[in-house]
Amino acid sequence: MSTIPLRPLGFGEIVDGALQLYRRHFGQYYLIALLAAVPGYIIMLVTGANASLLAGDPEADPAATAAAGIALLLAAFFAWVGTVAVAAAMAERIEGREVSVGRSYRDALRHLPRVAGATVLAFLLFGSVAGAVAVGAMVFAIPMVLSGSVALMLIGGFSFILMVVGITLLWLGATFAILPAVIIEGKGVIAALQRSLSLCKGGWLRVIGIMVVASIINFAPTMAITTLFGMQDLFTSPEALGTVDPERQWLTNTANLLIAPLTAPFMVGSILMLFHDRRVRSEAYDLETLAGTMDAP
Repeated sequence: MSTIPLRPLGFGEIVDGALQLYRRHFGQYYLIALLAAVPGYIIMLVTGANASLLAGDPEADPAATAAAGIALLLAAFFAWVGTVAVAAAMAERIEGREVSVGRSYRDALRHLPRVAGATVLAFLLFGSVAGAVAVGAMVFAIPMVLSGSVALMLIGGFSFILMVVGITLLWLGATFAILPAVIIEGKGVIAALQRSLSLCKGGWLRVIGIMVVASIINFAPTMAITTLFGMQDLFTSPEALGTVDPERQWLTNTANLLIAPLTAPFMVGSILMLFHDRRVRSEAYDLETLAGTMDAP
């Protein structure tokens, strides 16, 4: 029996529900996310990847910059595996079933190919759209640049930024249900993406709004740590490149290791609550579940 109320949920109820899901088994979810972050932390430590390299220091060795980029991608991949494991554990808890850390990772590895396939497929589709938009924007912007008018160039730049933001928001909405569609409903690669898109119908603004709030909360610790250790200057001031000492980099990575996993389960909880809400609103899932309960012997 699901622990989520069988009725449509308000915006605040979804956010509060995600917090409640997280709080009930805080230690377990944090441990799952933390274990996934450890390999990436070790890779960053061993390779010596630092913020100056990732910020594009022009004086850095190209090989070192490439290694730093690969290290960052590997760290992101392991963290993503942890997110899938947290989703598997939380889905089981929602149904009132017991779950362990080991079982969560076994389930995550079982779901991983389909989740990855659906995510890559969505990336290719939206990447094609983004590429087409970028080409169109360039064609549109060339006359503005040639005209020499500052006002026209500003309009062109602002329009391009709006298009990038719009595509990013559409990506958040279109892919929100891939995880629950695979883990809860057992969908395949194409079916999971189709399921996510279908649940957005009639509620794009709502889905995007909740995903934006959840994403901001999810990345808030990383941004706070970056600001706390003064790393944001590397991406805004050329003079700051190459000034990060190993101790400050180690402190930044260690703080991220311990603090960033705190908010990943909230992101997962928001997705699961939103998935439930969209099923209730678009498919009367609450009535279907109630009918099934009444028919059960």
